[in-house]
Amino acid sequence: YRGLAERGMRVLALASKAAPAEASAWPRAQVEEALDFAGFIAFACKTRSDSPMVVSALLESAHAVGMLTGDAPLTALHVAKEVGICAEGRPELLLAEGQGQGEPPRWVRAVGGSDATVAPFDAASVRALAADHDLMATDASLDAAVEASGGAVLGDLDCFKVFARMHPQGKARVIRMLQERNGRRVLMCGDGGNDVGALKQADVGLALLSGYGDQNTSGGDAKGAEGQRPGPADGQQGGEVAEGPGAAKAEEALNRQTMELARKAAVAAQLQRAALSAKQKELQASQARWIQEALDARAQQGLENGVWAHVEILKQVTNRMRKELNDERRRLQALHGNVYDAQKDALAKMTAELGADSDLPLVRPGDASVAAPFTSRSPSVRNIVDLIRQGRCTLLSALQQQQIMMLESLINAYVLSALSLEGARSSERQMIASSWLLMTASIAFSYATPVDKMHPERPLRRLFHPAIFVSMAGQAALHLYCMRSAVNMATEEMGPAKLAEVVEFHRRERLREMKEAQQEKAMEEGDWVAASLAIWSTPFLPNLLNTCVFLVETSQCVAVLLVNYKGRPWMKGITENHALFLSVFATVVACAVLSWSVFPELNELIHLAPFPDDGFRWRVMFLVFVSLGGTFVWDRICIKVFAPNVFQAMVDEAMSVKLTDLLPAVQSLGKVLIVLVVLGSGNIFLMVGGYFLWKRINAAKQPAVAP
Repeated sequence: YRGLAERGMRVLALASKAAPAEASAWPRAQVEEALDFAGFIAFACKTRSDSPMVVSALLESAHAVGMLTGDAPLTALHVAKEVGICAEGRPELLLAEGQGQGEPPRWVRAVGGSDATVAPFDAASVRALAADHDLMATDASLDAAVEASGGAVLGDLDCFKVFARMHPQGKARVIRMLQERNGRRVLMCGDGGNDVGALKQADVGLALLSGYGDQNTSGGDAKGAEGQRPGPADGQQGGEVAEGPGAAKAEEALNRQTMELARKAAVAAQLQRAALSAKQKELQASQARWIQEALDARAQQGLENGVWAHVEILKQVTNRMRKELNDERRRLQALHGNVYDAQKDALAKMTAELGADSDLPLVRPGDASVAAPFTSRSPSVRNIVDLIRQGRCTLLSALQQQQIMMLESLINAYVLSALSLEGARSSERQMIASSWLLMTASIAFSYATPVDKMHPERPLRRLFHPAIFVSMAGQAALHLYCMRSAVNMATEEMGPAKLAEVVEFHRRERLREMKEAQQEKAMEEGDWVAASLAIWSTPFLPNLLNTCVFLVETSQCVAVLLVNYKGRPWMKGITENHALFLSVFATVVACAVLSWSVFPELNELIHLAPFPDDGFRWRVMFLVFVSLGGTFVWDRICIKVFAPNVFQAMVDEAMSVKLTDLLPAVQSLGKVLIVLVVLGSGNIFLMVGGYFLWKRINAAKQPAVAP
């Protein structure tokens, strides 16, 4: 039994005895006594071939990995070694129950067949044992340890690697204690009804669908360069980071495998679409013949071929076509569906081409899918990595958008107040011009993308973390100081007479009421063009106060996006988010161009007044620089002081950026300029030619299909 179990088999003992007819009324204890041993039946359940890579990737990124299972300890240990939860060559200790009634639990060797006590159980020594051993426990032995230690062992459950022979309630209890006693955040994977409680208790639950059979069990990509399965090194605990030149790069291998699987899936889908389209054309060509054959058959039977007969025949032919199409889909799925196992895929192709029956795996959600918020639709646990990556990206995006929303609301509120107090207002054209670029940047911000590597350092996750809260307070103070300085500079330069002129202009403006009436009428009639023109043509008196406030406010909105967007090492950086980078870059350039009146017609178009001299212009640009550079420096100082590990991770990522990393953003800028030139030309032939050229380039990027 031990030999089979240590090889990962699930072992059942078979026994029998002769019993009389009245044995059906015997109690269970009587039925199961005095049996004749017949032998063992062993079941091998292969692990998914990429599970070792996933486990190793989690260990590399400072995540602790453990196992909760209902299997026997020896079976569980074999699987734990196979996937890298337990290290090869590292001794294992199993927490066993006491040898007699009322005896305390004890530590025994997990393998080897010896039941001798290695060490007595002592809750205070659990962490010391975990430094040199992989610890295991069963549900029963854990209960005994809890009773013997007065519950103290529940604070050291993160030291155990494997929990075997666990009941559903025991699994949920282990996760709850990890959360309450150890402060851990737990992600749980499960595929059965006995995992429902644990999936609901975990912070993140991932259900694994059953029914895939032995797909993804024969791949060889799970082994490292030297044929060793990746996993924690000798002496490395779960949650520690492997360092040095020999450290495993499991996540990079996992990324390569994911790209290869995506390529294979794209090729397979393309082949299936082509074959299914050909089959559909074949069936459509046969449709008229089938109808005629059915009509001839009715005529030979002496039946009338009226309208209802045609309807019935058409229904039969349609059902026949649908059935043959479904059969073809199943055949193509068997032929091209398995992208994980090359050998099995070849066997399936041979079977499908010979026309033999091929039972496809029936994959359906079960109890685990009901309990878990996420469900993996592939025969793999690699979705754990996707969840962590996407979760970090979502957390950062939500947190940073809250920061940006609060700061921009504060800036906009102050601008409205400052202009209203002086009797001025913002120009509709200015708001339209700045909103275009800032809206593009805001939309691009919401499409943040996770990076393809989990960093060991966790991102900040609380809005009231000192690194975030103090940074926001300092940014708000700098922005309000710059805006107040701009207002004071402009009002002093304009003087009371020009300010009064602006106020009088708005008092005398009666056309605005007419424009608003026209706008409302146009909106009621659905004439959006007329409504837009009404807004664009609203009268406005350009003045120095409005110009200064517009330029400083726009630069501050840009600064809020630039400073508070923190991408790597958890999500794509600002240079990789091309829409965000280009819109922010364009806004900064536009502020400089408008400040120096490079294109006077543009300044006039959006109601900007010229600056009196270069000295005033440089003072305004200094405020713009403080809004951009000052807030950036302040934010990074706050992170350095209150979250030094996060700051170091950001610095390491920034130092790894090369000039060539900016090339994709430059290429995107070139594409945008080309599109603008083509659209601006107004040449319909040039537009159509550009569209077909774009389609041709995209078609060339598609994976080639083998004949």
